[in-house]
Amino acid sequence: MQHWASDFVAGRAATRLSALVAKQAVSTGDLRQAVEAAQRDHECHPSHYGLTFALAQACERIASEVPWDARSPWIEQARGYYEEAVRLAQSGQIAGASGVREVAPSAWEPGLCQRDRAVLGASFHAGLLSVAEFRVRDPARAIRHLTRVVEAVHDDHPAWYYLGEAYLLNDQFDEAERVWTDALSRSPGNATLRAVLENLPADRVHHAVKSGDWQRVLREIDRLPDSAMPASERWTIEGDAHLALGNRDAARRCWQKALEADRLAIGVRSRLRKLEKGLPSRSAPQSPVL
Repeated sequence: MQHWASDFVAGRAATRLSALVAKQAVSTGDLRQAVEAAQRDHECHPSHYGLTFALAQACERIASEVPWDARSPWIEQARGYYEEAVRLAQSGQIAGASGVREVAPSAWEPGLCQRDRAVLGASFHAGLLSVAEFRVRDPARAIRHLTRVVEAVHDDHPAWYYLGEAYLLNDQFDEAERVWTDALSRSPGNATLRAVLENLPADRVHHAVKSGDWQRVLREIDRLPDSAMPASERWTIEGDAHLALGNRDAARRCWQKALEADRLAIGVRSRLRKLEKGLPSRSAPQSPVL
């Protein structure tokens, strides 16, 4: 009886908070007050899934409305509550999950029980914040959460795209390609997945340039499809890589080819002039200007 009463009180608090979050016209002050009240209820009923999930959504809503420099603490709180909801569901504590829209059977493919949907709903949102919100970006954390989702679903789901993004941010380009290719096989008409896969070879090159790994730049350029990057950009970057590695003759040849591909290529002529004047170059540019 006492357990039922506890769930009832926490469920009522979750319902109130969720209803407020769903309103379009609600002040940030009212949301904060509601969160503070719900947090007091949560301290008394920490194992209530529905209330924990509602707190996560409320913190996320507040983060979207406060000034930019004040958002990080709210996003961190939201992610913390989502992760707490994951742990609760994994341990079988899913009180209030039936009132969470993200856990409803209609939100997932058939065959998943409520406990699994509760785990996956919270995991997806925790992973999404970890990859999409630069203020709390944590690719490894996102990979853990989103992998849990894609391993449990067979149909198309946004988690596939965001898992690829997490791998990309974690400098795991092969894994990103694997995930997106798998996702595209499940949803052949997905234009976003097709576009990111087409751009991935050039992204590999640009990432290597940004990190200053010039040997890797040359390796990635060697594997570039012909249509992946404009010829002038490709030759300019390759020239920068050769110069950074001390091969001035190879740099000259590449930059000359860049001008042959585009005689108006910006920045290439100045590179050649400096090279001919014998000006020392401590390092190649971090991102070539075309």
